[in-house]
Amino acid sequence: MKSESPLYYPVFAPGARYRWDEVRQQHQIVFPEGVLVLNESAAAVVRLCDGRSTEDVIVALREQIGDADPSRDVREFLDRLAKKGLLRDGDS
Repeated sequence: MKSESPLYYPVFAPGARYRWDEVRQQHQIVFPEGVLVLNESAAAVVRLCDGRSTEDVIVALREQIGDADPSRDVREFLDRLAKKGLLRDGDS
């Protein structure tokens, strides 16, 4: 599945979900074909992909990190996850 337009309300695609793997001490997105291990920054983004708008995700992250503007990085990351078929637009 490829993302042709930006995600306005990112949510996990069917079959994909976020989890914390206690045994491996890893943030992960699990899906039928495998597992994607996430770093702390990526995990902070995907935990917010619950149907809120991309702009709300960015605002929440900006509150966590202070002065830095994560807008571009967040949009690029969400787009990459959508192109992998892990996220979709919840408003569609």
